[in-house]
Amino acid sequence: MNVRIGFLCVAVTGMAAVQAGTVVHLDRRDLPDGKAHANSVIYAQDGQFRMDTLDQKGRVRDFVLVRDGNIWQVDVEKRTFFKFDKAALAGQQGQMQERMQAMLQSMPPERRAMMEARMKGMMQNMQQTTMTATNTGRGDKAGSWSCQVWNLERNGKAVSESCIASRGSLTGGDELVDATHKASAVAADVLSSLPTARAAAQRFTLYGKVDGFPVRTRELSGGKADSEDIVTSVERQSLPADKFAIPKGFTQTTLGKAED
Repeated sequence: MNVRIGFLCVAVTGMAAVQAGTVVHLDRRDLPDGKAHANSVIYAQDGQFRMDTLDQKGRVRDFVLVRDGNIWQVDVEKRTFFKFDKAALAGQQGQMQERMQAMLQSMPPERRAMMEARMKGMMQNMQQTTMTATNTGRGDKAGSWSCQVWNLERNGKAVSESCIASRGSLTGGDELVDATHKASAVAADVLSSLPTARAAAQRFTLYGKVDGFPVRTRELSGGKADSEDIVTSVERQSLPADKFAIPKGFTQTTLGKAED
């Protein structure tokens, strides 16, 4: 399950006073020689956390938000939104199991037995997956920030590398790191209800323990980095209340329907 965390918005009526928040811009590029492009923007304010995903033209394609202990996801292109919680995950899991059982029942007995054994093995592997965060002890620099390299490991093998800048070195660092920790805790709690998302829940739990913010993250495949997200700027900015609200006129939908 591709969980980006993933975070959305609660509808808010009326305009509240504009307050100062922290805004982070990130670029992404394929390695080793891909061209960097604007990929996402993070907003943090008063414990609220929003992350926009941009299209190739720099427009907001969708965004996720965590506030008041809830996760929401908004599809800007489809003008829809849904609440991402344990009930939604349970409902989606139930639908997937029903479809899978219907497919299995349509198979010849020999093939059905083979598929059931394969699915059981996959489930056992997912439940046995363990994620750990390891400080490599290696310092580095990403953009204008000095940072400490941490590896995220799945069953002892590194799957990503993050260069963590201390909160004190970042503009609005306390607000940014505190909001990230809160968002990670909520995401970990929601995902913990789904056995197949155990690894993702562990990943968010680990993110919530690092007392800083990743200014560069590299995804690894076969021990080599194949993509990189890097922070290009961090700034304080006056953020209106509707930055953390579902846009007017958007339609609420369910998790399974939203992913169709």
